[in-house]
Amino acid sequence: IEEQRALQVTLREERATATREIDEARERQQLRREMEGMIHMNGKIRESIRLKRHFRTRIDNDEAGNVVVEQTEQEPKQPPPAALAKETVSYASDVVKRDFVWEVQGLS
Repeated sequence: IEEQRALQVTLREERATATREIDEARERQQLRREMEGMIHMNGKIRESIRLKRHFRTRIDNDEAGNVVVEQTEQEPKQPPPAALAKETVSYASDVVKRDFVWEVQGLS
């Protein structure tokens, strides 16, 4: 009987230790999820910085921003009336924040 009582005390201590280890493992897991979220957010911030630097370079190269386009040569030739006109605009990157005036002519 004494042997079984001693074994029971040992087993209860092991069970308490196992429960404590589970709690610690859950806390480590939660900290890993938190860290993953921070890593993800930092990646997004880095990407934002990269895009802003790219935009700054485009402004420095007069490819974006307040760009003055000089009219040289002659007016561009107009396509014949029966020609197919197609224009594609992508809004995926390099968004310029300013006012634009769009003029569409010749629609029927």
